[in-house]
Amino acid sequence: MPPLILASTSPYRRSLLDRLGIPYAVHPPQVDETPVDGESPHDLSLRLARAKSMRIAEDHPRAVVIGADQVADLDGMPINKPEQHDLAVKQLRMLSGRTARFHSAFCIACIETGRIVAEVVTTDVRYRKLDDATIE
Repeated sequence: MPPLILASTSPYRRSLLDRLGIPYAVHPPQVDETPVDGESPHDLSLRLARAKSMRIAEDHPRAVVIGADQVADLDGMPINKPEQHDLAVKQLRMLSGRTARFHSAFCIACIETGRIVAEVVTTDVRYRKLDDATIE
C-alpha cells in the first residue's frame, strides 16, 4: 500500500485523518496563497488544494497525497482569516445577519499512478444578527 501524506498544517485536518485510524505522514506544503486577479473564491480554493497536493506529490511520487483548502466568501469576495482581535470583530460585524459561502476543496494525487482527483464542496452559512456584546 502506498504511503498516505497530508499536505497541510491544519490541526483540524489532522484530527479528521486520526479518526480513520490509518497511518499517515504530515508534510506542510510551501505554497503561495495569494489570490490571482479576478479569481473567484471557489477557483482559489481548488487551485490551492491542487497546488498543495502536487507540491508534496512531486517529492513523494509513490505516495497518495491529500491537499486541501477552504476559502470563505461574502458576495463573491474572499474573506481572509482574521489575524487579530480587531479584525475578527470587524469581520463578524460585516457577517452579522448575512450569508457567507465556504468553498472546501481537496485534491488527492499520486504521481506514480497519474491519478488526480479534485473537488470543491460549497456550504452556505447564514449568520444570525450579532450584537456587539455577542461579537466581543
